[in-house]
Amino acid sequence: MACLNKLALTTGVLGALWVLALTLIGGATFPGYDHAGQFISELGATGAPHGWKVSWLGFLPAGILVCAFALFGWLAAPRSVLSTLGFVGIFLFAIGYVGSTFFPCDFGCRPENPSFSQVMHELVGLAGYLFAPLTLLLLGLSARKWPGAGWLAILGYITAVTALAGLVKLDPSFAHVGVAQRVLEASVLGWIVACAIYLGQRKTAAP
Repeated sequence: MACLNKLALTTGVLGALWVLALTLIGGATFPGYDHAGQFISELGATGAPHGWKVSWLGFLPAGILVCAFALFGWLAAPRSVLSTLGFVGIFLFAIGYVGSTFFPCDFGCRPENPSFSQVMHELVGLAGYLFAPLTLLLLGLSARKWPGAGWLAILGYITAVTALAGLVKLDPSFAHVGVAQRVLEASVLGWIVACAIYLGQRKTAAP
């Protein structure tokens, strides 16, 4: 159990930090990139200045780490139907990062005539985003029964609401769609980090 908790802590925190790093570094090396108005996927798009590097050195490792957290978190946390469904939702969300590697969006991510890669990019990432609010709600409800995790349950409810707010505004025509996407991403990744820390503390407190 201690090993599983340590793995959940490491993969959860590192996965979230990896996403943050790829977003900041990718944006800094993309001339004219606007975090408020552009999708994160545009950093790894076909034709982007460092698209393949962002995809293979950014999205892929981040996706693998968050997928690993979904597995280790499920194994380490108190088990229930709600927690199982919640961690499946986290896994689906993480698959979006992996999918972005193999199916980068077209340059700008808003093509009039989307390529096969663009279509697959949207399909792979859509499920994780659509289910993100429900995923966080399920995990919050589940955490109510975890020892000393009342704060994590409340955070689950809060992030479910913020994720829904981001999802509602996730429209390519919205001038601040980048903000909306980052709110959604931060909601999921923030809960992941909090859960990872909770599991790490459980390990530390274990006899």
